[in-house]
Order: sequence, then C-alpha cells, then structure tokens
Amino acid sequence: MSGKAESRLIYNTVSTSERVASLGVKGALIFTWLITHCDAQGRTPGKPKVVKQLVVPFIEEITVEDVTQALELMGEQKLIISYADSNGRPLIQILDWWQWQTGLKYKSASHYEAPEGWEDRVTPRDGDGKFAKE
Repeated sequence: MSGKAESRLIYNTVSTSERVASLGVKGALIFTWLITHCDAQGRTPGKPKVVKQLVVPFIEEITVEDVTQALELMGEQKLIISYADSNGRPLIQILDWWQWQTGLKYKSASHYEAPEGWEDRVTPRDGDGKFAKE
C-alpha cells in the first residue's frame, strides 16, 4: 500500500496467543507484521511474493516459500482467510481484525473487496469528507 501511513495497534495478547505461537517464529513474525500492512478493514494483497515484499523485504532468512507456508498455517489456525476478488487477485482478510484493532477510532472503507460474508465497519463521513464525530 502506498500513500499516507495508517496507525495499527499490536496488543501484547498477540504474544500469548496459542494460535499465533503455533505458526513458529517466522510465521508469528510474518503475522504480527502483516497486521501493520493491512488497510482499515484488515485486508491486504495475498500473493505470497507480494506479502514477502511488503512485510519482510529485507529479511533474507524468510523466503517466499516460508511466507507461503506461514499463510497456509494462518488459514488453518483461523487467523486469516485467503480469497480472491472478482478479478482473481489474491487477498487476505485477518479474521479477528476487530479484536486485534479495538483502538481504531476511525474506520475507513477498504481498498479491497470483502470476502463473502464479511461485514465491514466504516465510520461515516460528513459532507466535507471528514469523519463524522461519534
């Protein structure tokens, strides 16, 4: 994602999550850092090569194959859904996004299509395009 950086919170509960720990050291690092690259609805591109370039571009010890394996394990642990948009582009949705990101005051619309059955949470905007006060 390019443009203005968006804030993401990583709570200390991530380090005590059995599901995250089951990913192993590389997988846990990839998952934790993946959170910081998701848009306001918890989505990001899902092609392993792109995830590698976004999340761990300078860590040579983590390969595209490691990312592929980690994404598969994340799916098995119900941490993410891997899916494709209507154009066939691979995407990722973090499943517990609203538990991991409870501190988000304002929620923008996603840059990507939602997976089937997912309901976005978007903060309304006023006539000037600014977030309406809650």
